[in-house]
Amino acid sequence: MDFRFTKQERLRKKREFEKVFQGGKVIKNGKLVLYVMPNSLGVSRLGLVVSKKVGNAVRRNRVKRLLREAYRLNKHLLKISVDIVAIPRYSLPPDVKLSHIESGLVKLIAQIGASHS
Repeated sequence: MDFRFTKQERLRKKREFEKVFQGGKVIKNGKLVLYVMPNSLGVSRLGLVVSKKVGNAVRRNRVKRLLREAYRLNKHLLKISVDIVAIPRYSLPPDVKLSHIESGLVKLIAQIGASHS
């Protein structure tokens, strides 16, 4: 398994994000909201949107790092290639841990596989 998170696995352009927001399916739980849309690239891509409501710049960057790490460790669970835009809920605690975010992401990834099979 390849646990790297390369540039081709990231959503980077505004139009890529807009395409997923407009055509994607919404999956949510208490920790995260995911917009998911199948792609034909053969690789899944992740984009992050972290609002200022989550906290100051330090806190937002920490949440983004934890989301990227949780995705990197669990992307092998995705059975199809999809574009994902992840948005953390505002209710995350200030001292959020990787395991907290990872558990929510794994549950949503399982839903992605079930809903697109």
